[in-house]
Amino acid sequence: MPQSMTGFGRAALEHEGGSISVEAKSYNNRFLKVTLRLPDALSNQEIELENFVRQKLTRGSVYITVGMTRPPSANAYRLNADLVRKYYGELFALARELDAPKPSLSEIARLDGAVEAMDEGAGEDEALSEAVKKVLSAALDELVAMRAREGAALRIDMEARVKRVAEVSATVEKRAPKIVAEYRDKLKARLEQLLKGSGVALDEAVVVKEAALFADRADVTEETTRLRHHCGQFLKEIAGKEAVGRKLDFIAQEMLRESNTIGSKANDAELASSVVEMKSEIERIKEQVQNLE
Repeated sequence: MPQSMTGFGRAALEHEGGSISVEAKSYNNRFLKVTLRLPDALSNQEIELENFVRQKLTRGSVYITVGMTRPPSANAYRLNADLVRKYYGELFALARELDAPKPSLSEIARLDGAVEAMDEGAGEDEALSEAVKKVLSAALDELVAMRAREGAALRIDMEARVKRVAEVSATVEKRAPKIVAEYRDKLKARLEQLLKGSGVALDEAVVVKEAALFADRADVTEETTRLRHHCGQFLKEIAGKEAVGRKLDFIAQEMLRESNTIGSKANDAELASSVVEMKSEIERIKEQVQNLE
């Protein structure tokens, strides 16, 4: 089942080390581009998490935002006692020299380095890493489900358009021989009109020769046959389970090429109108294919 490249997913989890949330968004792209926004505690896992995303998706611009909040901890900070003693001794001596009030410990505690944040090693915490992957997997599953729903809608639309192209192609093939017969009759009538009263008889061989040359130039049998084959191949591929966006894009381009060739040979208003309809449908198909993974 083909998938769209546009989707959104979100998931959250309460972890013993805090709460984790993940938002995943994806848009169209010829290739797979993954952009991660991580908290500092997970910065060293960026490559691992990107590879995790690449295992689930094959195409599109994917933006992943991971949020993490951690509860206050008594061990989150520590007092640098040695530095505080040094601050206090120097400030006390300076206060006595200047006959100024003695510094308080609360004032010294606000100085740089007096209180240090503890590195709890969250980025190295294996349990936290597994929790993040669990939430990321859930968000990606939701994103993939949304892409699958949109892909199903795109498939229905494209299948209808491809079938219409095949129908019009068959109509063109039936119309082509009639064009040759009409050309022969018009050519004969025009020559008879020109030779009227001249005493020169119409040479049927000339008419047949010119009609044969026209038939060769206007023959679209090969093009219509290949076009219907491409339509059948398109329907076969889109019914598969693999990512087929690039392959369908190539097939649609070939469909357009055949319809252009038919159009260049069209020397008939009805045929030209059919070609315009086919090209219009194929262009819409190409636009829709750009949305598929």
